Amino acid sequence: MSQLYKKIYLDILEEIKNGTLKTGDKIPSENELAEKFNVSRITTKKALDMLAQRNIIERYRGKGSFVSEMNQAIIQSTVEKENHLLLADSSSKQDLVGFILPGFGNDYGSILLDSIEKYCSKQNLLMVMKQTLGKSELEEEAISSLVRLGVKGLIFCPSPGKHYNNALLRLVIDNYPLVLVDRYLTGIPSSSVCINNKMASIELTNYMLELGHEHIGYLSPSTDGTSSLEDRLMGFHVAMAEKGVRIKPDTVLLNIESTKHHHSNLKFEKLKVDEKDRSEIRRLIENNPEVTAFITSEYLVAVLLYEVLVSLGKKVPEDYSIACFDSPTDIIDKPFFTHIWQDEEKMGCLAVDILIKHIRENDTPPIHSEVGFKLIHGRSTQKRVIKTKQV
Repeated sequence: MSQLYKKIYLDILEEIKNGTLKTGDKIPSENELAEKFNVSRITTKKALDMLAQRNIIERYRGKGSFVSEMNQAIIQSTVEKENHLLLADSSSKQDLVGFILPGFGNDYGSILLDSIEKYCSKQNLLMVMKQTLGKSELEEEAISSLVRLGVKGLIFCPSPGKHYNNALLRLVIDNYPLVLVDRYLTGIPSSSVCINNKMASIELTNYMLELGHEHIGYLSPSTDGTSSLEDRLMGFHVAMAEKGVRIKPDTVLLNIESTKHHHSNLKFEKLKVDEKDRSEIRRLIENNPEVTAFITSEYLVAVLLYEVLVSLGKKVPEDYSIACFDSPTDIIDKPFFTHIWQDEEKMGCLAVDILIKHIRENDTPPIHSEVGFKLIHGRSTQKRVIKTKQV
């Protein structure tokens, strides 16, 4: 039984007990109660039906609900009994919820995980986590296993790509309590919490342009089907177009493979570089000497780019500036990479709040919520240095 309609039920009982509502008084309508408690009509109808079943109110079609004539001792006993049951339910029962994500590292994900776990605990929920390493088969297995375990709902960070697994689609079709974090699913009605990636990318690109970098390269894994990456690329194009800067097609690489399944770098494992990625980045640099700065859609792509630049004898930021999304925090100095910081803590709290609403209100429509972001200045960017040719 939903705690929400229990609360409405008990509030009306309390008003009858203390004399605010007397025998024959009209009870607020389903719509009025829905507005007062910020719930759906289904919830308020359950509360009123429960009162009617116990003969506490009488319901008349077209007229409304009215307080029945009852002995005050019976009302007092009912209130005490229901309050005791509600307290026992809330203190002893902890519902399970699941959190599925590709992985987490020191650049992104660990704060989000910590936030979700702590806020679930605060809301008397037990959180079970599954990592998928960005593999669709592990993702489908994680969804199925958690549903079999009996979780009441899922917080989910999907793997990159446009092909959604069947287990996820079944959840959406069945109206299963589900909240996506860090991205949304294009064309699929589901709740989500993320930053405004398009606006964040516009801000990051404008920052580079203000430093005097007119020719900027852009590097990313495939954006196809991944809303966060698609929106970041769109923001880059919008910012460049607004400044009237033409983007050369061969200065945009959208096929980086090296970081595709490298979803956890907590152990500081060496990034396994795909030689195809290395050669294509090197070719971009050598064929476009006018490029003096790069924006990458992910932190690990920035790491890969930096490694290639160093191998070519280039210096960052003296020769090239680099900016990205997300970056590890340096507790001694400012972070190396200039980057977009996402409010992972708020993202986690909002995801849990929305999930609870879906669990309690199965008719709640999809909710899309955005959290804040900040541009963090690091050591990888500086004003463009115009080099004059020596005669």
